[in-house]
Parts: sequence; structure tokens; C-alpha cells
Amino acid sequence: MSSLGTLVSKALGFNSDRRRVENQLNEILYGNLINFKDVVFYNYCKEDFITKGYMANAEVYSIVRKIVDKCSFAPMYVYIDKEDKKAMRYKSCKRSIDRVEHAKYNIYRTKSLDFAPENNDLSRLIDRPNEQQTWAELVELLRIFYFVQGEAFLYRETAEGSDIAQSVHVCPANLMEPVFGGTIDGPITGWKLNMLNGSIRKLDAKDVFQLKMANPKFDSMGSQLRGMSPLEAGQRYLQLDDSAVKAWLNGVVNEGAKGLISPNHADPKLWLSPTQVDALQDSIEKKIHGTENKNKVIASAMPLQYTAIGLSPQALAVIDGLKYSNIKLCDLWGVPPVLFDPNPTYQNMKEARERFVNEVILPYLSKEEDALNRWLVEPFRRQDKRNYVLDYDTSVYDELKLDLEERKALAEILSINEMRVLEGWEELPEEVANQVFISQGKVPLSEYEMGITLNDDLNK
Repeated sequence: MSSLGTLVSKALGFNSDRRRVENQLNEILYGNLINFKDVVFYNYCKEDFITKGYMANAEVYSIVRKIVDKCSFAPMYVYIDKEDKKAMRYKSCKRSIDRVEHAKYNIYRTKSLDFAPENNDLSRLIDRPNEQQTWAELVELLRIFYFVQGEAFLYRETAEGSDIAQSVHVCPANLMEPVFGGTIDGPITGWKLNMLNGSIRKLDAKDVFQLKMANPKFDSMGSQLRGMSPLEAGQRYLQLDDSAVKAWLNGVVNEGAKGLISPNHADPKLWLSPTQVDALQDSIEKKIHGTENKNKVIASAMPLQYTAIGLSPQALAVIDGLKYSNIKLCDLWGVPPVLFDPNPTYQNMKEARERFVNEVILPYLSKEEDALNRWLVEPFRRQDKRNYVLDYDTSVYDELKLDLEERKALAEILSINEMRVLEGWEELPEEVANQVFISQGKVPLSEYEMGITLNDDLNK
């Protein structure tokens, strides 16, 4: 018979059996890891994605730089949340792929957030996260590691017993190794950072920021806890791209003679003797080669034929595959290949740029922003008792700007100050600028009732 406590739990919707089933996978995956103290696996290396991918392949470098450079357009600001319900609206507008909805982001941000003072600890940290880097330089390197290696790491220096960051530093994923031994829900207790001088530094898990791409490879070694690089799925296309470039380069460097001139006779008796071949070669050098022979007409005493010497069909096929590997490599990061087309149409380029910002840049910036607000900002909120918010201003992207017709439509339903904020201007202090004007005579809505306008009142 079930106990009273069990019956009450079931009546309230608490199912302990279900909770145990949900944890079984983690128990299987992490059970062995947490039974050991400070377990570290050293068989995980992503250095090749940097040295053989980003640094050795121009296509990968161009794609990643395109993403990182575009992300850098959006500046980071520190705000204080007014704790207004409009805050939720501003977040949803910011993440919308609809241009009109995204344009409202500026309006709701102004209503829900205030700029934080520049003299507080968090603002100073964002301005200068460490002695060697600005915030822009720090996140540029962070993003390169993220998009190439599939994950990126920051770690913070703090005072003893504190989680308030005094400085923030970036490190590559291939130098970070997880230390297992925690609980089923939190198997990583810390990270070991290879200092590249023969020493290892132990970092507490709470002082390490990990931003990673999803990894569907679940195993008992904890692979799912590390990020998956796009290059893992695209290794064959990376190899094809490298092979195609190498074949093209070999063809240029080892090209040799362009072609072969020979008598156009089937009868061997009419073929040239060795002496005649040397004489013909000298004649070619004098009368055909060189800029002084440009546009000349050359006479020949016998029928000749020219046979071009080129690459083998196999080498040509590899080079032809270069354009297909370029497209596939772009697809690994979701970047439209049109952005690298030397001769695109205006409309194709416009649509590709807008898609690039909506599908690649905005989702990444939102992910980075949310993670930093949890890891970096939360301790400052507790310390200063202020609801700080880090926010990337994505309204700077031209691809998200409204066209003239869209602005006209919004001007019919928004106040003057709302339109000014939407366009990136400061608000006017006059109260009338906060009212909505209607089309008939452009009078304030408060002075318009049932078709009776201000002009009608004046005529009475």
C-alpha cells in the first residue's frame, strides 16, 4: 500500500519515479567520472582546427573573418534595468527577424533600460577587461576560437573568496582540459589551463566561462560537454579545398612550356630533322615570343600545328571542385556563398547580407550576451544591488534599417520621440513630442475627438 506521503506527492504532481528515470542517462555518462578525484582526460585537442583550418586555409579564414568582423559592428553597453514589463518586449523585438519588429527594439530598450554610470566597477571592466586588451579585442579573439574550434573560454581573476571579476582573459579550447569529480548534475569541478611553459594552472569551474556549440556526441568521456567545431563535419570539404588549391598552384609553378609546334603532315618523310627543329625554335624565339612581336603576322613555309600542354583531366576536375567546396564550407557556418561572389546582382547581395545578419550574427550575439549576463554580470548585481544588463546594440546594422515606406507607416502610429529613438536620435524634452499625431491636420491625439478638430473649435 502506498504511504500517505507518496499519495500526496502524486496528487501534487510530483513523480519521483519519473525523476529517477530522467537522471539515469547522466548517471550512466558521468557515474565513472565523478567517482574519481580530479580526473583529467588529455586526449582532446582542437589545435588542428586553428593551425590547419583557420591559419592554413584562405577559405576558412575568409568565412570566419566575415562573421567576426560583422559581429564587431555592434557595440557593447552597460545598462540598468528599470524592471519594467517592457523589458521582455525589448528582448523579443531584438531577436525578431522582421525588420519592423526589430526596429522597435530601440524604442523598448529606451523605455526599459538606463545607461549605467561609467564610474562603476562593471563599466570599467567592460572598458578594459585586462591590461593588454580592450573589450573589442577580447571578444574578437573569443569569437575566432568559438567559430573555428566550436567553443571558447574566458576566465576571471578575482579576490580571495570572491566571484567579482577584477580582470577577464581569453584562452583557446585546445589549452583547456576539464577536471571531473563533481556531481551528476555538475560533473566538472574545474579546468586545467596549459600555460605553454611547462606548467598547468588549475581554475575553479565557477571562474571559467565556456561558450560552446552543441555537441551531439554523447559518451562516458564527456565529449558532450565540449563544443563541436563546424570543421569536424566539414573535414572532407576542407581537404578538397586544400587539394584543389594545391593542384592549381602546382599547375602554375610547374607549368613549363605552354604548347608544342609540329609539322602538320602525316608522312614522316616530311617531318623536320633535328637541325630544322633547332632552327624553327630560334625562329619562334625571334618572331613570336616577346612584346616586340605583338600583333605581328608570321609566315610559314610549311603547314604547322600547335598542341597546348595543360593539366591532366584529373587535376582539372579537382580544380573545378574548388567552387563546390567553397559553397559547402560557407554552409558549415550558415554564411550565404553570395557574399563571396565577385559579380553578384544587387538584389542577390542585398538579400544575402540581410539573411547573414538575421541567421548568423543576431543569434550569436544573443547567445553571447545572455551567457555573459549570467556569468560575468550577476556577481556585480549582487554587490551593487543594481540590475545591470549587458546589451549589444544591433540597431547599427544597415541590413536591418527600415526603408522609406516602412518609416512612413510607423510615423503614423508612433510619437515624435519614438520615431527619433527609432532613427537613433535623442528625445525632445517637450511633452508634446511624446504624443501620437494623426494625419488630419497633424494635431495631438488628445485634442482630437469624434471628428471635432482644433480648427473647428477656433471657428466657433
